[in-house]
Formats: sequence, structure tokens, C-alpha cells
Amino acid sequence: MSSNVSHSGFSTAWESLFWHGESAWSSVCGNVRAIVSEARSRLIYLGSTDGLTNLLNAPQRDDATPDSNQGGHRFWLGPQHHWIWPPPTEWEYAPAVSVVVDGGVLVVKHARIDPAYPALVREYAWEGNQLRCTVRWADDGRPYFGMHVVAVDTPFAITARLEPCDAVPNGLVLARMVEPVPAIRLPHPAIFLRDGHATLRAGIQMVKLGFAPQTLTVEHSDGWNLFMHPGPCGGATGEMPDNGYLSQVWVGDGSSDFAEIEQLTPLLRGDETEECSSTIFIEAGR
Repeated sequence: MSSNVSHSGFSTAWESLFWHGESAWSSVCGNVRAIVSEARSRLIYLGSTDGLTNLLNAPQRDDATPDSNQGGHRFWLGPQHHWIWPPPTEWEYAPAVSVVVDGGVLVVKHARIDPAYPALVREYAWEGNQLRCTVRWADDGRPYFGMHVVAVDTPFAITARLEPCDAVPNGLVLARMVEPVPAIRLPHPAIFLRDGHATLRAGIQMVKLGFAPQTLTVEHSDGWNLFMHPGPCGGATGEMPDNGYLSQVWVGDGSSDFAEIEQLTPLLRGDETEECSSTIFIEAGR
């Protein structure tokens, strides 16, 4: 497998390979490798080039239990309370229909199984030292919002900035996963508030919180850090899920071995190309 590194030290190439038995695509940028699985239709590895440090939670896939945790970079269409869990099969458990490389961009097409939702098309490409993760879909006349969901290992703790407003006096919201939305009760055993910030810890009690849009940083004891940056979206309306507190974190109780950092969009309708899109940038560094 060649990395095809350019003079700037960044790779513009995606190379096919087998990764722990899965057909996949790999690209290297400096000291960081990204790997996208065809069977899972998503990014499943972001970390050291030697393959030993994965900043994503993506357990080895077991074909005997294909509906188990697929991990990595999930993407769903909201509102989530319309489908609760699990998401439609094509978002979570179906292999890619096709994977092609177009000018340094890896294009991954999802299957379309549920006619209630449009087909998703992913793009992965390096922009500087950040991996651009874009998902596109055709406007079918119904507004959706994009939900990028990045699974990470536990133990897990993250600190997010609070931005109070009249509608959200605590500077955070309980994400709308079910209907009706229960009220957030503070103090909460998994949340520590101090100096305008909230620290969430996994392994205590399940909660999903929304914060004002911001970069979410997951620090690792070995010196590696994972950054999820909000990106642009196409077809935005004026309607916002969760009061516009679109940078979100999910933590589970002691039975869960992963947590999630998430980035939502406003409700989207097709732009002049009759297409909607949602982008985040993921960065790994030490």
C-alpha cells in the first residue's frame, strides 16, 4: 500500500486495502491515517499512521452479528424522535453501494432501502490537516437536519463551553431524542458545571446534551487529541433543532464502552441544485 505523499507532506491519494478483514480505503496526511470501510459505509479509523492508535470507537466487525455496534463516523437524518433507535438499516448496517475516488475525494454511496428517506452520499477528503466529512442527499420535499455522530472510546470526559440565553438559561439543552422532551434536571451526576463550562463524564448516567456550536475536543492520555469542528451546510432554513445548540455529546452509563460527539445542522431544504449537504471537519493531532 503506497501513501503517495506530496511535497507538502500531505497525501492526496486514497488506496484500497483490507483492514482487519474489511474492504476499505486508506489515506495518509502527515502523521495521521484515515480508513473508510466499504462494509460499514463510513470512516472507521483516524489516528497514527502505524494503525495502532485509533481515536474512534470502531470494534472489529463481526459478520455473525451485523447489527452490533458499527462505531466510527455515523450519519443520520433528524429529527431523531421520528425513528428513536435503531436508525434505518441503510444508515447504520448496510454496505456501500459504490466507492470511487474523484480528484482526491473518496465518494461513498449508501444503499436506499427505506423509501421514507433519501439516499445518502458521503465524501471524505483532506483539507490541510483536517479530514472533511460531507454527506449529501437530494431534497425530497421534506426538511431534515443532518446529524454527524463520532463514536469514541471510554473512559471519556469532555468539556464544552456554555452560552446561556433567555430561552436556555443554563447554556445547555437536553437533546430531543424522544417526544416529549423531558426537562433537564441539574445537578446531574454525569455533568460538572464550573466557570462557564460543562464537563461530561461517561460511565455514570446516560444523558445527551446540546451546546452552542463549537469545536469539541477529546483528549487522550497518550497525547493524541481528536477535534470535531462544525462545517458548512447547504439548504439551511431558519428552523433549528434543540434551540440551535447543535454541538452535542452523548454519554452512557457503566454498561456502554463508547461515547459520542455530535454535530447537527439547521433543518435543510434543497438549494439551487436541489441538494442538501452537511459537513464537519475531523482533526487528529498530538
